[in-house]
Parts: sequence; C-alpha cells; structure tokens
Amino acid sequence: MVFSASNFLFFFLPIALAIALFAKPSAFRPSLLVLSLAFYYWSSGSYVIILIADVVIAYFGALAVDLCKSARLRNAVVGAAIVLLVGILVFFKYLNFIAVNVDLTSGSNLSATFAGIILPIGISFFTFQALSYLIDVYRREIPAERNVVLFSTYFTFFPHLIAGPIVRFRDVVDDFRAPRISLENFSTGATRFAHGLMKKVIIADGIAPIPDAIFAAPHDTIGFATAWLAAATYGIQLYFDFSGYSDMAIGLARMFGIRFAENFERPYASRSITEFWRRWHISLSSWFRDYLYIPLGGSRHGRIATYRNLLIVFAVTGLWHGASWTFFCWGMFHGLFILVERVATGTWPKVLEKGWLRYAYFLPVVMLSWPLFRATSLEQAMSLWKAMASPVAAGAFSLDAAAPIATTSLIALVAGAAIYVLPGRLSFGQLLTSETRGDKLYVAGACYTVVALMVCQVLALSGGYTPFLYFQF
Repeated sequence: MVFSASNFLFFFLPIALAIALFAKPSAFRPSLLVLSLAFYYWSSGSYVIILIADVVIAYFGALAVDLCKSARLRNAVVGAAIVLLVGILVFFKYLNFIAVNVDLTSGSNLSATFAGIILPIGISFFTFQALSYLIDVYRREIPAERNVVLFSTYFTFFPHLIAGPIVRFRDVVDDFRAPRISLENFSTGATRFAHGLMKKVIIADGIAPIPDAIFAAPHDTIGFATAWLAAATYGIQLYFDFSGYSDMAIGLARMFGIRFAENFERPYASRSITEFWRRWHISLSSWFRDYLYIPLGGSRHGRIATYRNLLIVFAVTGLWHGASWTFFCWGMFHGLFILVERVATGTWPKVLEKGWLRYAYFLPVVMLSWPLFRATSLEQAMSLWKAMASPVAAGAFSLDAAAPIATTSLIALVAGAAIYVLPGRLSFGQLLTSETRGDKLYVAGACYTVVALMVCQVLALSGGYTPFLYFQF
C-alpha cells in the first residue's frame, strides 16, 4: 500500500484519522500501533515479522544497555544488538550480492542458494532507526524508553515506515507522548501531503517516460544530447519522487500531531556536492555524519584520515541504497568530488567563487552521477558516460532514443524545473507549506489539497500505478 493509491487515500487514511480524532487518549497509541502494523502487513505480508523482530531487538537491547553497570557488559550488549540488527539487514539485502561476487571469483554456484531472498520493504530505513536509538541510549544521550507501546508506535509509525525519513526517537518522543491533534496541524499536514502527492503523480510520473525510454534503448542509439537528457530528467524525476514521498510522510505525521524534520532543502540550488549533501536526503546524510563519520574520527586527525573517513562514509552510503557495484560507484563518485572540494577549499581563483560559476560546476557533476544510480550495470553507466563525453560523434544531437516524448512529459519537465528545481528566493511549494500562513493562505491550501487529490486520482487511474523509486531501498 502506497500513499498515492486509492485504497490508502479513501480507505486506510480515513479510518486512521477517525481513530486519531475520536479515540480516547489511552487508546490512541495502541490503535495507531495496530494500524501501522496492518499497513506494513498490507504492503509486505509475512515480512511484518522482520519489523517486529527489529522492534524487539531495539527495545530490549536498549533496556539492557541502560541497566548495565559495567562498561564491558554495556559494550557487549550493544554490540550484540547491533550485530543482530545489521545481520538481518545483510541477510535480506546483501547476502545474494556477496554470493554472486564469490561465484565470480571462485567459480562456485553459491548465489543459487540465496537467489530467492526478497527484500522487505523499508528494511534499510527502519534498521537505521533502530541503530540510532540503540546508539543514543548507549551514549547516554537519551534514557531507554520503558513504555513498550509508545516505543513500538514510534518505530512502526506508518508515515515514515517504508521510505523514511529516518526519524530519531529523541526528536519525536515528546510528540508521541502527547500528540497535538488540532485543526492547524491537520490543515498544515493535509496541504503538505497534497503538495507531495502533486510532486509524485504530476511531476515525477509525468517525467518518467523520458528517462525510461532512453535507458531502455540500445546503447549504440544513445548520443550526446540524449544521454544528457536521460541524466537530467532522471535526476529531476528522482528528486520529485523521493521528496514528494517525504512531503507526504511529513504531512501525514503532522495530521496526527507529530512533527518530522525536513528531508530536502532544494538540493538542486546547491553550488557544490558538499552543499548538495546538506540538502539531499538530510535524514540519511545526518545519520551517517553522527553514527559513522564522527565515530571514525571525522576531521579531527589530519587530512589523510579525514579523506579516508569521507570515502568510507560515501562507499557505505552507496551500498545503503542498493547491493550492487553501480550504487557503490555512485557513492564513491560523490565522495571523491567532496574530497576534491575539501582539497580545493581556499584555492579556487576568486572568479570561480561567484555563485553562478559554482552552480555551473555543480549541476553537470551531479547529473553525471545519475547514470550510475539508474543504470542496471556498470557497462550501461559507462556507455551513457561515453555518450555524454562525445559531442562531436555522429548522431550526437539526435533524440531518436527518446522518441516519442509525450507532451505531458515535456509539460511536467518544464513545470518541475521552473517551479521547484531552479534556485529562487521563494517557490510556490514553499509558499504552500509555510508555517506562517495567514487565513487566506489556509483557504488556498485547502483548495489546493482538494484539487490535488482530484487531479492526482484522475491521473493515477488513467496512467496506472507507479511505485516510489526509493521503495527498492
């Protein structure tokens, strides 16, 4: 079940909201817990057992860590809990990838044993939530939560469950203790949800046929212009798809009186890859900063150690997204450019410090990374890169591989670039999701919500279901 589907919008969500509005305070969290487990069961069937297992490991592991007096025992307990959580993730997400690579080097057929393993939806997201909670308790930054229903409700809360944002317990525990359900929260949340729905159904799904057609075309038919078009349109599609989902999750949580932090801050307005990662998938990049980069030593032990730590973090970031060499190389690509930017800090010629020149550097670089993210193999990504570097080759400016491009896709592309992507002081999206709206904008937001739901349902019914891209992670 996904947020843009009719069964969610017109069946599950009304039931959930009715319970939130009319349930007794003592029944609110238990009801929300049951609904969230039902939501995941509807999406993943028996894999709900994996979710429950992670809840049990995180809850009892943190309690045990909190009760331990001996430092050695605390280390052993938190280590065992982390090994269990990471072990479950590795089994479902990486075991077949490891087996395939063992087969390539040894000539064995180990991968046949694990080929049937299916990845549970959202496991990368909720595993990282469990790890952050355990580590925060271990560091004594927060106490272990004794209320099992409250903790389980936080952990399984359906808005963030299957594709993030990665929500830390310490940031939302007060909201889960006393959720503030109000007309203001409902109005703000509903508008934010509709905003995300529009981004997904109209922009992301509207643009999708362009990169889909190009990436599916034979390699030798893709020229310079087509390759850059594929990279640019896929980058825009991915942004609207994932940020749209994040907007919907943030809006849904707000409707229930829970505030999630922002997950995107106009990443394509960045002027460097370093800045891009402060704006793109913020909950993931901040997780890696706090729980991997800083524990590795961060930037405290000299330049060489800093560069090593950066490359480790981005290698793991790539593999977090998927068990393949394309994702590993995508992460390393970003890590290497951040390393270059670190080295070049203070050495850029002054003329290159101008905003538009930095933007002219950033945008082609980030677009060059998307073939690695989208390609099904390194060979396909290299073929796209070769075409992107061949402006004088025969057929370089032919768009045959992208034809036919529907008019709706072109409209979606222009709308996305103009309204949301390009740098600007205030976008239409920011206006509609502002926290400081007046009464007139509340009315506008309500109208926008109704129109968005109607338009998106018509488009979804006519165009069929398109899954969110980040569901595969």
